[in-house]
Amino acid sequence: MASIDEEATTWVVRQSSGGLDEADQRAFETWYDLGPRHQGAYLRAQAIWLSLDKATVQSNLRPEAPARARAAARPDRRAVLYAGLAATAAAGVTGTVWLSRGGDAQAFTTTMGEVRKVPLSDRTIASLNSDSRVEVRMTPKLRRVILVSGEALFDVAKNPQRPFVVEAGEVFVRAVGTAFSVRRWATGADVLVTEGVVETWNAAGAGHARRISAGERAFVSNRAEPIAVLSAPQEVERRLAWRDGNIVLDNQTLAEAVLEFNRYNRLKIVITDPELQSHRFVGQYRTDQPEQFVDAVHALLGATVSRQGDRIEIGRARSTTMPTARS
Repeated sequence: MASIDEEATTWVVRQSSGGLDEADQRAFETWYDLGPRHQGAYLRAQAIWLSLDKATVQSNLRPEAPARARAAARPDRRAVLYAGLAATAAAGVTGTVWLSRGGDAQAFTTTMGEVRKVPLSDRTIASLNSDSRVEVRMTPKLRRVILVSGEALFDVAKNPQRPFVVEAGEVFVRAVGTAFSVRRWATGADVLVTEGVVETWNAAGAGHARRISAGERAFVSNRAEPIAVLSAPQEVERRLAWRDGNIVLDNQTLAEAVLEFNRYNRLKIVITDPELQSHRFVGQYRTDQPEQFVDAVHALLGATVSRQGDRIEIGRARSTTMPTARS
């Protein structure tokens, strides 16, 4: 009886050899949905398969060698894939290892307060939020994007033969044709999906891969932890308001709001009264107008406001009884 890794290898080979018909695709999805072990084995097999380079394998053969000799000397990719899976299991590694294989390389950066929309060579559109950087490498088998810092939204061009994978530290997100955003944090990444479906996992625990559909979001930890997926279409839209230059607050705390405004502006808001940090706000503001937000805090909470160079300080309120702030 074939092992899960062998079954995963078979599916990857069949998909890479011309695709699956409708019945086979249903069979694959049934197999894949059997659980995290099957999903992890498939992701490992796919990563190893994508890293195999025929040119490298055949580099020791003379061009004039007969075709039969070249075929006999050429290692079987399925055998190499099995060997890679065996080595991975023996080493106790469940993450994905990417090998550089050349291809089109691009890098895009935004400064603080800048939001930029850029086309990639495969017709995918990447929208970069403030103070973000992505590095892109396209190969015949894989579209790879490294989110070095910040946040980016990807409207992915459909190409089932070339998976689109975003890396954010230890977090990976895979799509074929969909729209989703990734925001990188020190401890993991936020993944929001606006269209289609993506798969996400981390290098420490590929077996915990989860699917995230349109209107859903998840925080994916760098650690080998289960991924909780939440259905929150309104929250997804709120968090992506930066596309239109807005910050939308829907019961966020003052501390959370200040973090968002400081993300876009060199003029920083500083809360000097800790008692104000947990007060919650509802409203919509422009990302580049922190003074407007501070004026609203002053009017609604009676807080003192003073500007010192590149800082706006929000001080102690006149009253300890404060209503919910709205704009």
